[in-house]
Amino acid sequence: MSYQMIKDAALDLFATHGYEGTSLAMLADQVGIKKQSIYAHFKGKDDIFLQVLKETFDRELELDQAYLTEHFHQPLARYLWHALEDFIYRFHHEYRLKFWLRTTFFPPSHLYEEVVRYQLDYIDQVDTYYLQRFIHAYDQQEITQDPKIATLAFSSLLDSISVELVYGGEARTNRKLHAAWQVFWLGITNQTQQP
Repeated sequence: MSYQMIKDAALDLFATHGYEGTSLAMLADQVGIKKQSIYAHFKGKDDIFLQVLKETFDRELELDQAYLTEHFHQPLARYLWHALEDFIYRFHHEYRLKFWLRTTFFPPSHLYEEVVRYQLDYIDQVDTYYLQRFIHAYDQQEITQDPKIATLAFSSLLDSISVELVYGGEARTNRKLHAAWQVFWLGITNQTQQP
């Protein structure tokens, strides 16, 4: 029980305060245990952080794959727009995505290589999910752009939204999203369309 409670509390604290701003004492206080009790389950702060990171990586990939499967046959504009809206919503309402973005933007320096490896692996896998949908869209003549280019453009759109979520706040994110969407959609379809 304490093992999962520690990880849940760590997720909350890392998402809110970052790695450097989270201490084992804070974690113990949040769980309601003594600091020494953490060592019965984890080697230390790095061990907790990396386990939460791995679970977050796995969970985000599961969500992306589930979304692709469940909504694959929606019109492409709706499919992509809802994916973006869900991404923004989850950032504001779930600690896991906030932790993921904060960690990838501000990785602990001594864990930099491990965090970046997870991040790049995640991006590559998500891009393969979206590529399937863009290939389908191209085959169905929903887009005119090469599916690989459309995938990279959408990945870039997600990256820019991530930056705004972390640095700019909700209003700036929404303004940038609406502007970038128009250019993105025109670029892959040669037409204007609202989702």
